[in-house]
Amino acid sequence: MYNPDKDYQYMLDKLNSIRKQKNMSKYALAKATGMSSSSMSNLLNGKTKPYLYNMLLICNAMHISMEELLQNKNYNCENEEAII
Repeated sequence: MYNPDKDYQYMLDKLNSIRKQKNMSKYALAKATGMSSSSMSNLLNGKTKPYLYNMLLICNAMHISMEELLQNKNYNCENEEAII
């Protein structure tokens, strides 16, 4: 069964992992997306849920696709259009 909370946590963990691999601070990511530092921090800490547009901005700033970010055992999509 689909579990949005579990999948959301997986996405946040993956996003933070990729961000750290790229040596990108939360502040730098916020600046690259035009989001405030507090909004980015709340989002990356799971305190707020992101809008799709914000996720697209984050993926663009990190040079990854939404497909790459969402890809796990529960997401088996061929492309971003299927996800959206």
